[in-house]
Amino acid sequence: MLARPLRERSMQALTMSRSVRGLIAALAVSWGLLAQANPFRLVLATEEYPPYNMSGPNGTVTGISTDIVRALLDAAGYEYEITVYPWARAIALARTQVNTCVYSMSRTPEREALYKWVGPLVFNDWALFARAGASRPQTLDEAMMMRIGSYQGDAIVAYLQTRGHQVDVAPSDDVNPKKLLAGRIDFWATGRLIGQYRLKQQGIDSIEPVLNFNRTEMYLACQIQLPDAQVQKLNRTLHALEKSGAIRKIYAGYGYTP
Repeated sequence: MLARPLRERSMQALTMSRSVRGLIAALAVSWGLLAQANPFRLVLATEEYPPYNMSGPNGTVTGISTDIVRALLDAAGYEYEITVYPWARAIALARTQVNTCVYSMSRTPEREALYKWVGPLVFNDWALFARAGASRPQTLDEAMMMRIGSYQGDAIVAYLQTRGHQVDVAPSDDVNPKKLLAGRIDFWATGRLIGQYRLKQQGIDSIEPVLNFNRTEMYLACQIQLPDAQVQKLNRTLHALEKSGAIRKIYAGYGYTP
């Protein structure tokens, strides 16, 4: 958890490649978006969820989803601000504050009516992680009597609980690898890429993914009063970025293939 929010304006976006920026600029020019006198402005909330969204050098916010969102809003001609918060606060802000959106948000039935949705931005495989050498369940049902660690506000919590699993909910996902090593939980449930990232970050090589149990799409979820015309415009712009190859280039910059 960060002691102080990290803020940045779109002009501080330094992580995208020049080729991606060139594609975005070309799209914006072709749609006549750069000439807007009073561009629409959005406030964006996110969390530490690498490699999708994470703190970068010099107070920037980076990651695959961040770069896609930034490319999307630049191409749409919007002004914006990105702030990193604890996840529970980020999703609460996007529910209550006008012209505020949160990412990367899994789109679940429980959340469907609470936000307006732009995306999907990225895909996210959910996985169970276990101590190296531990038994490897073949299905999620085989872990029914086990303690599974997740964290507050994550869609995985509701997914598991509605299926009858015991979920140990932490305030932050950062603590779950240590809880697993200490035997306080039997499995750790998180996104496969973020789990591998956190293990590398913490220097832990004795935990491994043992089961992919779900694939979700992650979105930009916006406060329910955001005008439908803006939501439609953002979805059209995102589709154009996909067709142009800009999103594939962003993935490639992080060593992944969408």
